[in-house]
Amino acid sequence: MAEQMDVAEQNIIAVTEKEFAFFDSFTKKHGIPWSYEEKKNGILPLSKSYVGYINTPTRTITLNPKYREIGFEHIVRMYLYVYGYHPTDSASILDVSEAETSTDVADMFIKNLSRNVREGIVRTYERKTIHAGALKGRVNYTKTYLRILQRKKKFVSTTVSALSLKNDINNLIMSALMKLRHISKYSAKALELSMYFNGAEVNITDGSYVLGKINFNSNTVRFRRTLTYAAMIIDQLSYSDQGSVVGTDSFLINFDRLFEDFVVKVLKDMPEKKEFSIWSNKKKFADVIGQDGKHDERDYLPDLLYRYVAEDENYDYSPSAYAVLDVKNKAYGQFKNADIYQILTYARLLHSKKAILLYPAFCKKMPDMLSLDSTVFSPETITACYVNIADDSGTDFLNSLHWFSDVVVKTVNDIPI
Repeated sequence: MAEQMDVAEQNIIAVTEKEFAFFDSFTKKHGIPWSYEEKKNGILPLSKSYVGYINTPTRTITLNPKYREIGFEHIVRMYLYVYGYHPTDSASILDVSEAETSTDVADMFIKNLSRNVREGIVRTYERKTIHAGALKGRVNYTKTYLRILQRKKKFVSTTVSALSLKNDINNLIMSALMKLRHISKYSAKALELSMYFNGAEVNITDGSYVLGKINFNSNTVRFRRTLTYAAMIIDQLSYSDQGSVVGTDSFLINFDRLFEDFVVKVLKDMPEKKEFSIWSNKKKFADVIGQDGKHDERDYLPDLLYRYVAEDENYDYSPSAYAVLDVKNKAYGQFKNADIYQILTYARLLHSKKAILLYPAFCKKMPDMLSLDSTVFSPETITACYVNIADDSGTDFLNSLHWFSDVVVKTVNDIPI
């Protein structure tokens, strides 16, 4: 049997006896189901939504994007747009780089960081309270007087500003380096680079959140790619000590989830009128009742809503949305039955006039429509809109996003495109 097979929506990995303990730990760590029958047959089916690599004790398994039209560099660009891009930034930041075709994000991080270290490290002023033997800084005279009475040698209590390495940029870098020190391939280089950032904090566990908080300027913008890789390492890279090789690493991005976050950000941020919204929590729509009464319930969580009303008086103060939208990372298969049933259920629960499915594409593509029997279904039409994710230049990429956003808004409002 081949080591790795490409079957429909899955990559089938043939697991050897030497890799069994590794994959048993790996699947548990990543929450990936691995049934008894699959273990018995020595196979591990992995969804094609995963992009990255797995280093087992005996080999490296590469998981490429499920679409041949794009590479890992387009995934990195999407991640950067979701977590690190601001509307005031230059479009060139979103250019696809040929240097990012590898899925080895740790190697790209080390190379980018090494270049940035040679150009200088970011230091910021930090205010801190100290005790001194002379007046300086912003003196707290009350505490100073008390210290004089106590005959303290350093009697002045004052607040001063000093250059520090403790800032979000360095903390993100240091947290990623500390993770890489557990991996044999990168431990020496990570230790060497971490010496430049001694004093920065290493307690970041949500890299994408911290990356999104950073406001880059002309002096720090060169760190953007480095920090994007750092955030990906903190959030997505794992390591294992199983097997004959100590400190193997694996890096997985859930492309389906990233695409959903990407589309949501585009439609929430780009339209002039901010009428798209999301829910933070699921809402119940049914109870499961057995002989002993209720024992379970069913809930739902649409990806996007347009003109959402939490308590609509027109529908007995139940929630409503003029349009319900669902994101599907299925470039080769639109209007699947399961997706149709799902969005029609959402539309019925929210009294929606419009139902829209959002798909990836690799060029500018006009919407498609699915016409339903109006005597049975409401809404009677489901529209598919497409966002081009394959542009190479940042300028073209942003233009495609604006066009997609405009098409969706016009589709919802029955405006000709």
